[in-house]
Amino acid sequence: MTTKLTLRLFLVLTLLSFAAGAQTVDEILEKHAAAHGGLEKWRAVKSMIVTGTQVAFSKADPFVFEQKDPDSFRFEQSMLGQKITFVHDGSTTWWIHPIMEIGEPAEVPAEHAPLVRKAADFETSLLDARAKGHKVELLGKDEVDGQPAWKLKVIRKDGLEETWYLDPATFLEIARFDRTLDLPAPKDRWTYFSDFRPVDGLVIAHRQDQEYSIRHVALTVEKVQVNPEIDP
Repeated sequence: MTTKLTLRLFLVLTLLSFAAGAQTVDEILEKHAAAHGGLEKWRAVKSMIVTGTQVAFSKADPFVFEQKDPDSFRFEQSMLGQKITFVHDGSTTWWIHPIMEIGEPAEVPAEHAPLVRKAADFETSLLDARAKGHKVELLGKDEVDGQPAWKLKVIRKDGLEETWYLDPATFLEIARFDRTLDLPAPKDRWTYFSDFRPVDGLVIAHRQDQEYSIRHVALTVEKVQVNPEIDP
């Protein structure tokens, strides 16, 4: 009985916060940033290392993501017994992808490079969106699997589009709809975010569940290092 009452109270509070009145896109973005620890803390991030496990094709494998300002990253993962590497050096995006018979470093084709670089954004596109050159439009109220949500459209500086769904109570992301690189062609993708935890003042989703084509990929973050030393 207590559990049912608690659930009802949670739903009522969520609906009340959702119906509290019209909000502008700027107000929602401000609350989203605050929910993630604040823009000041994110702007102070100059490097980050994220390690964890990715489950794909029913197999769990490790991944390592390194990001360094102003615009470089390295992402390594294992899949189907092969090591896949993506690198961006600030101007050019490279990869080693044995599954695609790319065994030596090669430049990612121009039509795929923006999707690879977008995948390296470990913070949401909504954080400091205008400073990044992104355009954000509030599409109004919607639902994700029955959960109320604010729906926002992002047109990124690189021209890629995303649709974000934010919890009206916490202003953290519930889901994102976008495109991902699933060779030989990009695919529509849904990503669901959960298990938010504070790390050095930043609030980061430690779980992502991605659905595209017939695939389900689960990423679990195990460790986040903020502003570590990263070799050039």
